[in-house]
Amino acid sequence: MQQTPSATEGVPANALSVNVFTAPVKAMVGERPRPFGEALRFDPITSTFIFGEHDAVLVDAMMTVAEAEALDDWVALHNRNLETIYITHAHFDHFYGLRILLDRFPGARAITTPGAMKAMQMSFTPAVERLARQMFPGQIPTKLIAHEAYGGDSFTLEGYELQILQQGSTDSPDSTSLYVPSIGLIVAGDVVYNQCHMCVGDTTPEGRQNWIADLDGMAALNPSMVVAGHKKPGAPDSAVTIQETKRYLENFDRLKKTEAPDQELFDQMTTLYPGWVANQSWLMFGFPGA
Repeated sequence: MQQTPSATEGVPANALSVNVFTAPVKAMVGERPRPFGEALRFDPITSTFIFGEHDAVLVDAMMTVAEAEALDDWVALHNRNLETIYITHAHFDHFYGLRILLDRFPGARAITTPGAMKAMQMSFTPAVERLARQMFPGQIPTKLIAHEAYGGDSFTLEGYELQILQQGSTDSPDSTSLYVPSIGLIVAGDVVYNQCHMCVGDTTPEGRQNWIADLDGMAALNPSMVVAGHKKPGAPDSAVTIQETKRYLENFDRLKKTEAPDQELFDQMTTLYPGWVANQSWLMFGFPGA
């Protein structure tokens, strides 16, 4: 597991700070949806810790027991009161670890938007839980818990506003990001990817255009730091990732329109992004077993 140091230069000494926790790529059990690309694996995931002098907010909660336990040990090292765990969207890799975190920090509230909460219900069905446990045997927490639906547009941490950006359908329905104006931070969830191949297999041309519009809106906020939900370990949390994500969607959309065979499309995308991690065919052509 890897952390990114606080990046809050140029802000007042009493402002909020941020650290980023990155869980590495992990193997999955199962068959690739296409007979090309790397062996079946899951891309690196991030959680973001925003903290003040006394209190803190954690964004996203990992998936496996090992990830969540490493995350809660890392959070504890900050010696802050964890007030809130905010979940950005409905993909279970960002919240199946929640029970472990709440066992360690029982005073924290776990929240997400009503739209994301509705979309998450599928992840608590027997079929999806069974699929997750088959792909990650012995690694998913025994008990899974849901979050509280939070209807507000923002909440605060030590008097500083954290704004919820509701961005509709990106790689997940009812996606959101968290914007902290006081330090120019956007915790983007899966709206932004950072040097990591993107989950575009279930997107449509219209959906990709809506996603691009959301990215343009995010860029208009002129953030100084953007944390992607999935990133190459060690990659900087730079605002340029917004434009890089947009270009990836534009390139995928352009190549998709050529109606090239799947392997040709895959090879073209991986050639365009040779340094990006997670060369997984399921990211471009749908989740295995779904």
